[in-house]
Amino acid sequence: MRLSRALMLILLLLGVDQYSKWLVSQHIPPWRVVKLTSFLNLVNVRNRGMVFGFLSDSRNPVVFWIITLASLAAAVFVLYLFFREKSRVARFSLSLIIAGALGNLLNRFTQGSVLDFIDLHWGKYHWPVFNFADACITVGSAVFIVYLLLKGGEDVSHTG
Repeated sequence: MRLSRALMLILLLLGVDQYSKWLVSQHIPPWRVVKLTSFLNLVNVRNRGMVFGFLSDSRNPVVFWIITLASLAAAVFVLYLFFREKSRVARFSLSLIIAGALGNLLNRFTQGSVLDFIDLHWGKYHWPVFNFADACITVGSAVFIVYLLLKGGEDVSHTG
């Protein structure tokens, strides 16, 4: 994937993420459940913590800044890989991760939390609520891991 296309993809996904969060914040009150299907709800939940809501109840500003700085450091590392990587598959997967990380970091910096709204469930068993950015990070990470496994352990920065 050419760099210009990858950057356009990042901007597109970031826009979809921010727009979807804005739509939910405008149309679904906090903690209200909107049932879409037998396995999918929309909700409006604020996550001040980490992945899957870990430490979300903490009001300690130190915890907020540790989580934010760790997320920022991870995003910088992924950006480093993105600009060094030449493989189309790797650059695509890293674009997904970057878009998701930027979306959540933007919300964390501007709102102090991240809006999660996708509630997948099977009966009474619910997956932790997530958002479009989280989905981008998850899919991008899975594709990048498969890419690395198929490469056979070569140094990721020396691909062609």
